[in-house]
Amino acid sequence: MTVAYPPAAVRAGRPAGAFAAPDAAPDGPHADAERLDARLGDPWSPENPFGFAAGAARDAAQEYPRQAEALLREEGFHLCHLPAALGGNLRSFEDCQILVRVCARRDVNFMPATMFSISALMTVLAAGTEDQHRLVAGWLREGRTIAFGLSEERAGSDVLANTCRLTGEGTLHGSKWLVGRANTADAAVIVARTSERGAGAFTAVLLGPAELAGPRVRRLPPQPTTGMRGIDFADLEFDGLAVPPHAVVGDVGSGLEGALRAQQIVRLMSTAGCLATADTALRTALRFARGHRTGGVPVADTPYGSRELALAAAELIATDLAVLVASRQVHLAPGAFGLASSVVKHVATRLTASSATRARAVVGARSVLRDGPGGVLDKAVRDNAMVAVIDTSVLGNLRALAMHLPAYAPAFADAAGPEAEAAADPGRERRLRALFALGERASLPELRAADLDLGVRPKDDVLLGFAAHAGEVAAELLRRGETRAAELVSGVRAALAAVTGSAAEAQRDRARSAKASPEPLDLADRLCLLHTAATAALAWWYHRDGRGLYGADPGDAGWLTAVLALLAALADGRDPRTAAGPDLAPAGRLAAALDGAGLLFTALPVRLGDSRPADTADTAAEKNEKHEKHEKHAKNEKHAKNEKKSTDDRNEEADPR
Repeated sequence: MTVAYPPAAVRAGRPAGAFAAPDAAPDGPHADAERLDARLGDPWSPENPFGFAAGAARDAAQEYPRQAEALLREEGFHLCHLPAALGGNLRSFEDCQILVRVCARRDVNFMPATMFSISALMTVLAAGTEDQHRLVAGWLREGRTIAFGLSEERAGSDVLANTCRLTGEGTLHGSKWLVGRANTADAAVIVARTSERGAGAFTAVLLGPAELAGPRVRRLPPQPTTGMRGIDFADLEFDGLAVPPHAVVGDVGSGLEGALRAQQIVRLMSTAGCLATADTALRTALRFARGHRTGGVPVADTPYGSRELALAAAELIATDLAVLVASRQVHLAPGAFGLASSVVKHVATRLTASSATRARAVVGARSVLRDGPGGVLDKAVRDNAMVAVIDTSVLGNLRALAMHLPAYAPAFADAAGPEAEAAADPGRERRLRALFALGERASLPELRAADLDLGVRPKDDVLLGFAAHAGEVAAELLRRGETRAAELVSGVRAALAAVTGSAAEAQRDRARSAKASPEPLDLADRLCLLHTAATAALAWWYHRDGRGLYGADPGDAGWLTAVLALLAALADGRDPRTAAGPDLAPAGRLAAALDGAGLLFTALPVRLGDSRPADTADTAAEKNEKHEKHEKHAKNEKHAKNEKKSTDDRNEEADPR
């Protein structure tokens, strides 16, 4: 087991200050994230204002992270999601994901402090004019915040029931609920009703600083929340606010469509918060479990501890791959991104919540203490839950997903291989190779937000690519002796055929529709897990002879087996603790090795500024290495004894004395 380019020195005493220099100049695929993490300093230092202890203290006091906001704006972090053509720093959403994660793992409030304009920005980019693009980009470059108002308290997830209205005379009436940064935003995009029926009944308007500062706008006090404490989530009330005609974003009646298209990117980027909180929870639990003993044995080495840590790691790895691939897909095929966006949001919230909660359970009784690991874990779990609902509802997301499923039934019913698929869409193999070329930017075009689509035609490259390649992947795994992984790949394809086929049948049966039965939503839930499994299998396939993922050797299928076993068990409604238990260990070893080497829990190496506690027990990787050396030594001794015995036996035959 190897970990690619670990830090120049993994030591116990990295400087505690927030501006400690890295050991060496970052040169990996995510060098910008490495440099930013180095500037933010060691998160384990209690003196670091950008560390875990400081984040927990701000959370307890419900304080806004002003110092972090200032530093991150100085670094240009608030422009990481603004396209370069508009003066921003966006090169790819894969880069953006990693950059956000190295910040948000310290305190997820760093995201809303600097990025809550993303919903408004993407709505304008998806549906607005070029003049509006330049206007909002200028506001962001100046450091202004643009709020986004879609939800209303009485309507909940049913946005078609919203009542906030823009009259024919151009005045805005009504309120928007739990708007992020409502009390401090300089501008806002508001989606308001302009007619009575259907999705075309809504129009988006862009309100500038002059409108928001007027007497016809009321900013209500922030509402207390369980997570992201210190960020103002408040209502905005409008009492006849005059909206100029040029403030309409796109066409009248296109506001909801534009907002929903934009939310595809917002859902994707919100998963950075899910992964960040789960990264912190797992890293905290790993360090605790290696440094604390029960019955004389490190918690990490107990049957329960090792299994739970491995399962939490598998959940994190599965989510990481799904998100990274989706972050590339939005560049390569924005018109087909709707399915992937909903999948990653659903999977990320579900799996990372489980991973973070599982990590907290490993810490045991200390997890209820507000100081030490308990405070860090408690904040991570609560913040994770907040991210889950911040831009969409679980129910609304599953409803959207259910609409996609029936169209994919023919692809999985058909046994045609990659040659037939290539003939049907000659560009798909090229896109798949670019999709899974993690860390590589050259093949990714600029973001085309206007091309985002709400259609449900069968066009998702991951699903269709897996339908075509699953047989090849399973055969290659078998050839390499990875029998269990091959079996799981074949099982995932069969399960996808069953899920999409059932969805097609339910579409034709009124008694099985979403209005009459929960079946379509259950099928959508299973689809998300199986889509993530297909992503993992294709990630292995396209990296099988190149650079190993998660620090594993090239072609190593241990992590793949763990991820597929986890997802297959969940998709079948089984408890992965028992159904996937024997397959999970490689994920636990990889997570321990990555933490020991000071790397982010992600597919390609990202060096972190974390110190390593001097009193930690051996990492799983070190123990594994010692075990392998011991086994090799024992085998050599046994071989030597056998040779000696064989020689002695021959001597005895030659000389019967």
